[in-house]
Amino acid sequence: MKETEGFSIRLFAEKCKGKQGRTRLAAAVGLLAMLLILLSELFPQPSAAGSTQKAKSAQSSTEYQAQLEERLERLISHMSGAGKTTVMVTLGTGEEVIYALDTQSGDMQSQQTHVLLEDGSALTETVCVPQVCGVAVLCEGGGDVRIAARITELVSALLDLPSNHICVEQRKG
Repeated sequence: MKETEGFSIRLFAEKCKGKQGRTRLAAAVGLLAMLLILLSELFPQPSAAGSTQKAKSAQSSTEYQAQLEERLERLISHMSGAGKTTVMVTLGTGEEVIYALDTQSGDMQSQQTHVLLEDGSALTETVCVPQVCGVAVLCEGGGDVRIAARITELVSALLDLPSNHICVEQRKG
């Protein structure tokens, strides 16, 4: 087989023997790595789009509060004796976002940094809904102690709230 004037793998392998050859091999591997990095920058992968979409779909505190109030109103108004119902929920904190961390450990110390996406935003690991502090329920049957106790028990079980954070009162008119 006739050797061509251009690049030949066999010829390159022969030149890589010895101390000077190792230097050439390291330089060739470095050039190949830089070429791959350049190509990856020119043709980005759309994998990060799904993560940022999840972060954007997270509910805000006020939306969560309104949805919770509406669901409680519907549920309580269907209880026997409750009648027309209005519910108010108070939240202790806003929505809490926990970002993914990358831990690098050494012999004497470790360092944690946030995992960043291609667009520069941090990777969201968990989104915690706001903590409910208290619930006020106004209903037509709220004047009856038995109905008020059943509503208090229901709300306490649903939201894992102590009964002293739930107030049930008679609705006017």
